[in-house]
Amino acid sequence: MKNIIIKLLFIVGISMPTMLSAQSIELMADIFWNKTSCRELTTERRDAMAKMQTYADTFTHTLFNEYMATPAGTEKEQGIEQWGLMQYYNMALDKLLTEIPATKVRKGEVVVWQLYNMGYVVKTQTQCFGIDLYHKHAERLAPMIDFMLITHNHGDHYSKALVAELERQGKAVYSNFLNNGHKVTTGNEFTVGNICVKVTTVDHNKTLLNYVNTYEVNCYAKKGKDYVMFFTGDAHNYEQLNPSGKVDVFIPHLAVGLNMVEAVKKINPTEVLMSHILELGHAITKWRWSYQYGINECEKLQREGVYLPVWGEKIVLKRK
Repeated sequence: MKNIIIKLLFIVGISMPTMLSAQSIELMADIFWNKTSCRELTTERRDAMAKMQTYADTFTHTLFNEYMATPAGTEKEQGIEQWGLMQYYNMALDKLLTEIPATKVRKGEVVVWQLYNMGYVVKTQTQCFGIDLYHKHAERLAPMIDFMLITHNHGDHYSKALVAELERQGKAVYSNFLNNGHKVTTGNEFTVGNICVKVTTVDHNKTLLNYVNTYEVNCYAKKGKDYVMFFTGDAHNYEQLNPSGKVDVFIPHLAVGLNMVEAVKKINPTEVLMSHILELGHAITKWRWSYQYGINECEKLQREGVYLPVWGEKIVLKRK
């Protein structure tokens, strides 16, 4: 009897907030993915961000971490996935699974999708790779990814299941901590097809030294038409960020102590994709930065080309 009561309480606790939020979840996603773009912060987009923030503010890090640890296919997992926020979280993955193989990349373009947190999938005319992909069901992306980059050994920056599946398929996973034959650090450079990658290992903070790999990814190096993406993970010291040349897109953590004004001034990228918003494994009151915080950080830079993507968003980048 006690187990039945606990199960009923769990179901009620999950389902009641769901009924209140699920009615508008598809509308919110439609605004993010179809009606607006990160390139223009309209009132409609701000309102959708505020709505998503309300979902996040009622979804604790304890519940999220419990969800991530729950075996797939169980009633408990399915129950948590009925929350409005989790519906959107999984809709974002489904969107990538549909769009990545269907998207034809045009000449002079690079197409990126933000999955969650600092996780991106990047597709060029010839290849597709991922970086810092973290999601409950991230392994479903393995068939469409040629290789993966991981910036550092923190759980919100990679999925163990995805790593295992990629390696099972014989695909390279580059990091500074996995002993898999693809361990890379400062000074290492490697080429995968037309893509060339330069690696520098920097500090996460004043305690975790030489902890984060930054990746300077030239998406069309072998074609002689450079398009450089600079992924810096949780790097916190702008003085350590020294790309070798022009950067087209800079993708930083917006709240790790990095002096963003000085970093952007130094790197001088064409575009910036600010990342690490609403990482649900962090407590609401600690290290889970809100959309409004992200908007404020973007506006502080006072320059064009600074964007705040959302989960599941597709962004077409073009060589200038």
